[in-house]
Amino acid sequence: MCSKSKLFSIFAVMFLTAGLLLVAGAAADAAVVKIGFLGPITGSDAAEGAAARNAFSLAINEANKSGEFKYKIEVIEVDDQSTENVAVAGAQEIVSDSAVVAASGFWNSGPAAASIPVFKESEIPLLIWGAIRETLTNKDNVPYITRSAPTDKQENIPLAAKVLDEFGYKDWFIVSDIGSYGDGNFNAFKAELASRKIAPLGEEQVPEDTTDLNAVAQKIKASGAKAVYCGSTVSIGSQLKRQLSDAGVKDILFCGISGMKTEDFLKIGVDAAEGALVVSPGIILEDSAKGRDFIKLYNAQGFSEPIGAYTPYAYEAALILVNALRDCGETPTAKAMTEAIPKSKTTGIMGTTTFNEIGQTENVAAYLNVVQDGVWVPLEKSEYQSGKRSFGGK
Repeated sequence: MCSKSKLFSIFAVMFLTAGLLLVAGAAADAAVVKIGFLGPITGSDAAEGAAARNAFSLAINEANKSGEFKYKIEVIEVDDQSTENVAVAGAQEIVSDSAVVAASGFWNSGPAAASIPVFKESEIPLLIWGAIRETLTNKDNVPYITRSAPTDKQENIPLAAKVLDEFGYKDWFIVSDIGSYGDGNFNAFKAELASRKIAPLGEEQVPEDTTDLNAVAQKIKASGAKAVYCGSTVSIGSQLKRQLSDAGVKDILFCGISGMKTEDFLKIGVDAAEGALVVSPGIILEDSAKGRDFIKLYNAQGFSEPIGAYTPYAYEAALILVNALRDCGETPTAKAMTEAIPKSKTTGIMGTTTFNEIGQTENVAAYLNVVQDGVWVPLEKSEYQSGKRSFGGK
């Protein structure tokens, strides 16, 4: 039989052990900080979304390897499939995890708009890396919603300056989808036309899942338009360009927004894709040392998805969140991150990103690309800019 003192010692050891286990468990929980990532990993927009996922994870992995943080940063990856209800379900999954302190998403404006209330109600900050609908950042959404990518209006301005002012096209047919992304671009380019007192010869907005655009191509052909603007994603933009080519409408300028600047656009064929002119956000990566370093770093990972128009923005978004984590000390919280992100100043591959009073980036840059011989080429380095090739319609 054990003595009372011996029993007391045994219970004391058991109590101490249990306490240590509880502390160890709490420490293990505290040693992980989670960040959500949302984008189209599968589906029609997968080329852009998967590449963005790659770049985002790459930046987080670099932060973990640095040894700078007392905790491990984990990414909760959500494939939103460019679909609003899937995106909302993914957002709910992210905010339900008590270890989440922030999230970054979306390539499509529709899923972004649908999911924003989830993050606001849960008081989890969301940094948008790709969706460009102008109204996503506003005085009601700040400080919970910020964006490091330019808006649709900011993207359409340099495109309009090139095709309307420099090239001088006046006979336009404009096309978009009816979704949030397409409608925003449709209205942004119409505003650019109106500011120059140009009325389009025709307009067409189609459902987001449209695959047969032959009727639209025939309307364009009959209108006598010399230039076509497409404010949609690659799924619609590439099909419209192909079906215009099939209809014999080749002597015409075809231009549009960054959602079309993917490798998938080129799959319609060399002849059909030739001459498509598209604006891209950011800088020409090959023209800067940091840009070339990013290309080298990304390609060294062996990713199957090539760098797309928004891949650098996803990487920058991760850098911004990592920078905000630094400002939150050893125990970051969603509340601290909500305060830190809008005030952050992050220098990355595309310059220094800061945010204005509504959470929109103040680092705005864009350039133009054209399809030449089956590949995307910066316009300024192309034979179209030098005059060796013509967009047509003149």
